[in-house]
Amino acid sequence: MLIAVAGPDGAGKTTLSWALRDALRARGIHAVRLDRFDILDPKLSPASAFIKTDVLTVRQSVMAMPAAQSRLLFILWSIAIATASQLKDGPPNCVLIHDSYWMKHTAAEIIFGAEEAAALAAASLLPQPDLTLYVKLPPETLLARKPDDRVAYECGMDETCSSDSFLSHQRQIQAHLDAWSRRFGWMEVDGDRPLAVLVEDMVGRIAAAIPPPADR
Repeated sequence: MLIAVAGPDGAGKTTLSWALRDALRARGIHAVRLDRFDILDPKLSPASAFIKTDVLTVRQSVMAMPAAQSRLLFILWSIAIATASQLKDGPPNCVLIHDSYWMKHTAAEIIFGAEEAAALAAASLLPQPDLTLYVKLPPETLLARKPDDRVAYECGMDETCSSDSFLSHQRQIQAHLDAWSRRFGWMEVDGDRPLAVLVEDMVGRIAAAIPPPADR
């Protein structure tokens, strides 16, 4: 079962994805948390073992790519490789929780100039999630959560990372995510809810959706 955790920058996707993994494991459910940087771990992603670098270098290299299309294709490739490795080699009934997946990155690259239909067509080639959790928060709350650790990519490529550029960019991100949520039927999650309450609710839904083991 593949679960995508979607949302804008600062929504708490990473915190939620780790918490879901731990809560599912506590119930005896095999769960693995994934993100695009798993391509740097040959144990998690053997197909990308030729990449010998670190996360910071990957981030800087992606930012230096000359066009939105090249960045998006690399990001989608990294997600596809990391996810496909786990889908192929993971145990049956394993729950894969992917932090971010294609959603926010695709929205950002469309804002930066990628053509939307082509970007969505490329994203559609990835393994399709069984469930997408879309964590929603007002842009002003996102800003309060990231007072001094913003990067240019989160601010519309504004290297000063001003509050105004962050808010403007995140509003555009959310407009795309809101439209896709309606189109693709994502489960919208109130990011203001206490984490423990949110996780308990989500874990119950996920556990109920896991197919029963096949009779032997």
